[in-house]
Amino acid sequence: MRRGLLVLALFFAGSSTASAATVTIKASPATPIYGRALTFKGKVSPAGGGQQVKLFADVRDGAGYKLLASATTAADGSYAIHVTAKSPGSYATQAAGSPSPAIVLSIRPRMTAHFKGLPYPGLPLRLRGRVAPARAGTLKLHLGTRTSTVRVRSNGRYSARLRTRTAGRHRARLELVPKRGYAARQLVRRYRIRTPSLSIGSYSRGVFALERRLHGLRFALHKSNKFYGVDTYEAVLAFQKVHGMSRTGRVNDTVWRRIGRAHIPKARHASGAHIEVDKTRQVLFEVRKGHVVRVMHVSTGATGNTPIGTWHVYWKQAGLNSHGMYYSLYWYLGFAIHGYASVPAWPASHGCVRIPMWLAPGLYSRWGLGTTVYVYYS
Repeated sequence: MRRGLLVLALFFAGSSTASAATVTIKASPATPIYGRALTFKGKVSPAGGGQQVKLFADVRDGAGYKLLASATTAADGSYAIHVTAKSPGSYATQAAGSPSPAIVLSIRPRMTAHFKGLPYPGLPLRLRGRVAPARAGTLKLHLGTRTSTVRVRSNGRYSARLRTRTAGRHRARLELVPKRGYAARQLVRRYRIRTPSLSIGSYSRGVFALERRLHGLRFALHKSNKFYGVDTYEAVLAFQKVHGMSRTGRVNDTVWRRIGRAHIPKARHASGAHIEVDKTRQVLFEVRKGHVVRVMHVSTGATGNTPIGTWHVYWKQAGLNSHGMYYSLYWYLGFAIHGYASVPAWPASHGCVRIPMWLAPGLYSRWGLGTTVYVYYS
């Protein structure tokens, strides 16, 4: 501040005249918002209309005052100079060869924040917005007891990921720790992670969120829409099987909590491309490069007679045969992986590995003769 006054005095030195004019100045608002209207007001004494008043600004901390704008006085000596608030710094006016006192102006940055994503367990939910100007300070995100720094891009935009694992109401607080010349800002946004009860026949945004999450975890679905159909039911069954839950095919708070914390299942054989059938959990894994790419609900032999071991597909039969087997992959004697009209949540086949009919053509087309099939108890 002192340096600014010294520079101001030196700047106007030699420009004063014999006049004893007095010039006042104030900013309205006192702490303007970046990019909004800012008015400098004051009076020149002795009063008189038509006197020119110049506004000077030093926005680089003592680098020097530069002419910013000008206006003329009214009959009572008052003036008003309208500008756009862009830079903090020292501001002063001059009239009749006399300067006003300098005022140091802080700028209040603009901040926006809105949610982007689906507010359900495990799904991406972000707080997005803009800080203007981008250089105004450091942006911090406070979630409960956790604090993280949010990257603000050169255009002022930011995107911060929110926690969605825990159901219920949450509070996110954005804090702008200002650089010199800018004012502190903060925004609070509250959000709720929802866990609706869902079952066959449900139609809602919650179903769409569930399907998006299951798809991301690699559970087989026909498509992601808002309808809880047979494919959604069977994907939920597969999820419950993988995680040792009750095999209901319905979603409640307990299932949502597990979904929020879940990760993509790991293959038993973490290399190569193959099919795995887990008789304990009654699921099938499609594996590529050692990673599970698709999980299916299956039903193996009712008497436990589905052979365990390492096998290979030796014959493929397209379409529906006389035994009701649909798009079959044979891997040992008459044992096959095939679509079937009934695929209950428990072992119920004659020994084959049953999969839902709608999944069979796709599995058939993706795997050829010689494909390795691992059948095991987990």
